[in-house]
Amino acid sequence: MQKELLSAYIDGEQVSNEFTAKLCQDVELQQSWTNYHMVRSVIRDESEVILGTDFTAKMSALIDAEPVIQVSQPTPEEAEKLPFMQKMRSLLFPLAQIGVAAAVCLVAVWGVQSFNVGGSAQKDVPVLQTSPFNSGVQEVSYNAPAKDVVTTEQLEQKNKRIGVMLQNYELQRRIYADNQTQQGK
Repeated sequence: MQKELLSAYIDGEQVSNEFTAKLCQDVELQQSWTNYHMVRSVIRDESEVILGTDFTAKMSALIDAEPVIQVSQPTPEEAEKLPFMQKMRSLLFPLAQIGVAAAVCLVAVWGVQSFNVGGSAQKDVPVLQTSPFNSGVQEVSYNAPAKDVVTTEQLEQKNKRIGVMLQNYELQRRIYADNQTQQGK
C-alpha cells in the first residue's frame, strides 16, 4: 500500500506533509524512491548512465559469491546405463538399419542407371552374352557320357506323356465337378 502511495506521490497526485515525513524516516521507502526514479529515467531516456560507480565491484562480488558446481562427464559405461540412452538406442538402431538399406538401394539404382547410360558403342554390346563365340553349342562337361545326352526323340516322347497326363487330369476334373453338382441338387 505504501508503494502505491509512493508511486502516486512521485507522479504528483497525492502529495501530503505526513507522507513526506514518513518518506524521510523510512529507509525502505527511500530505496523504493530511488528505484522508481531510476526506472522513470530509463523509460524517459533522461540519463545515459544508470549504473552506479560501484556496479562493477558489486557484480564481481556476486560472481565470486556464486557456488561452484563440479560436474563431471559420465563414462561410456555409465552413459549406456542411462534410461535416455537406452531409449535412444532402441529408436536409432532401426533407423540406422533403414538408412543402410536405403543407401545400398541408392547405390544399386545409381550403378544400374550409370551402367545403362553409356555411349553409343556400349549399346551394341549386349549386357549378358548368352551365345558362345563360335556359335556352336558345347556340352557343359567334356567328360559327359553320350548316353546321358537327351535326343530330340526322347524330348518328343516326354512331351507326349505330359500331354496325355494333362488330358487325363482335365477329364477327371470334369467328371468330379459333374458329380459334385449332381450331389448338391
